[in-house]
Amino acid sequence: MLGLFLSVLLFGQKLENRLREHVSLVVLFHLDTEESVILGMKAELEARPDIKEVIYYSSEAGLEEMTRDLNQDILNTLEYNPIPATLELHFKSDFANQVNLAKMKVELAQNKRIREVSYQSGILEQIEANATKVLAGIGALAILFSIIAVTLINGTIRLELYSQRFIIRSMQLVGAKPWFILRPFMATAMRMALWALVIAFLVLSGIAYIVSAFIPDAVSMINLEEIGLVSGIIIVSGILLTVICSYFATRKYLRLKLEELF
Repeated sequence: MLGLFLSVLLFGQKLENRLREHVSLVVLFHLDTEESVILGMKAELEARPDIKEVIYYSSEAGLEEMTRDLNQDILNTLEYNPIPATLELHFKSDFANQVNLAKMKVELAQNKRIREVSYQSGILEQIEANATKVLAGIGALAILFSIIAVTLINGTIRLELYSQRFIIRSMQLVGAKPWFILRPFMATAMRMALWALVIAFLVLSGIAYIVSAFIPDAVSMINLEEIGLVSGIIIVSGILLTVICSYFATRKYLRLKLEELF
């Protein structure tokens, strides 16, 4: 469950970043603006640390696209090209938010060669609102299922030890030290944890295969470092949780009096 929630959280973050980077800020220039000026501004914008990509659409390319869409020769009808040159700005995910885009809009609007600056504020609002809701939901479910998982693991180990409480008492009676008694139970807990990890990775691999079949881009969103990080967290938490529960449950029976065993 931990691996599943970490994977969903990681995938959701990647998906949110990709959506943010697709939000564009569009800059329309006046018709008499020279192409060299626009290309110079494009180079300046590309050098900024918050900009991921700047795409230039010339007025000629815009005219060709509109002529093709309308199936009409606009240039012969109007005797001039009404389509302005355009720059389309895409921000890096960390900077693709309402504050930065609004700030950039005000900054660019001060340029006299620019006629209009606009961006998709509604889409950004939806992304930010949905991301907050999803993150809160995942967090709540993660806490709930973590409590359930810890309770189940602890209860399972306690039941296993309860069935062997008289063996523990017999070992104490012949003079066995607490660590000597703890050791086999800790080893059993380790084996349980390792088997659980094998099953967990098999299940997660199956889920990842199914997801990649329906969402081909999902594979490209996750890199080997992130997979290693998730795997490491699962391994460490799985072993620690099982061993700690086994330790405290065994210690409980070491401290019980003989009459309490019944």
